[in-house]
Amino acid sequence: MRSRIGNSKKYFYGIMLLAFVTLFLAVSYSSPVQAAGYDPSGNTIVADIAEHSSPAVVWIITTYEQESTQGFFRSQPKQERQAQGSGFFFNENGSILTNAHVVAGAKAIDVILKDQKEPISASLVGIDTDLDVAVLKVNLKGKTPYLKLGDSDQSRIGEWVVAIGNPYGLDHTVTLGIISAKGRPLLAGDGANDSQSYENMIQTDAAINPGNSGGPLLDLHGETIGINTAVSTTGQGLSFAIPINSVKNILNELVSTGKVSRPWLGVYLLDLKMVSIRSRAKLNLEQYSDGVLIAPTQDSPAIAAGLQTYDLIVAFNHQPITNSNDLISAIKKQKAGDSVDLTIVRKGNPLSLKVTLAEKPQPR
Repeated sequence: MRSRIGNSKKYFYGIMLLAFVTLFLAVSYSSPVQAAGYDPSGNTIVADIAEHSSPAVVWIITTYEQESTQGFFRSQPKQERQAQGSGFFFNENGSILTNAHVVAGAKAIDVILKDQKEPISASLVGIDTDLDVAVLKVNLKGKTPYLKLGDSDQSRIGEWVVAIGNPYGLDHTVTLGIISAKGRPLLAGDGANDSQSYENMIQTDAAINPGNSGGPLLDLHGETIGINTAVSTTGQGLSFAIPINSVKNILNELVSTGKVSRPWLGVYLLDLKMVSIRSRAKLNLEQYSDGVLIAPTQDSPAIAAGLQTYDLIVAFNHQPITNSNDLISAIKKQKAGDSVDLTIVRKGNPLSLKVTLAEKPQPR
């Protein structure tokens, strides 16, 4: 009888020990996969980030002047329209980062701070349409709250991120998501003249809507790792941000000179692979499969060098060019004022031309 009781106790203690070990292992191995936004003390990290970061985020309202129209009896006066976006202070001196497309060409730029209703006039310090970044400045009494610029290279796919902005005028809206991918290329716009090409974008599923452009994308340390820029209109959960390290690379130049000096050839591009065999034959290019067809823009270095519409660029500084990305990358490695050798094909005849690259113009 005692033997049975002793065996039962051993069995009971064995079950309890196994249960304890199982529970310990479950707790040990489940902890690292808790939602990163949860603080075991009972508060949420996201709420803390929103509370501490929102005062540094601003609502940007821009005013544009539209062309006048001719009425039946007299010319109509020029009309004004307004647009909006977001931005954020990145130092205590009233300097604001936002997207270039939020402020480019604006007649007036105003910002509204958190918990304030009256707009404050802002001046445009610098703009770079290639990266889609602009710096504004407001003059305020005292120091401004600002966001620390983090290290976007250290961010990882799957990490939680927080977006703050003013979608549809709903100021200081906070959304949560993850980094879905990094290094994404992106073409925003209609794919034709009204388009912006981006490289190396951060993709996130944090909700970003019109009006969010220019706002910060924050990690769970409350540091800015991106500038919210675009949202896909053809899919859900597809939003994009400019990596903050790309911004930091040009920020000093942008603030000190008002622009970023970038080399400029001044051509529209079309990959030859996108052109039908029949169209190639009309251009006497049927024997070619690689290269980039161009159309020079007005008053460009391409025009000055004698390049013509339907010229096919096949080499840049004696390096083969197979597509538009090759040509764009080759140009970016140069500086404004550099002279480069182009090998082109015009109506079936190979030609060599020298082109002096200029500095890419920026809108004000």
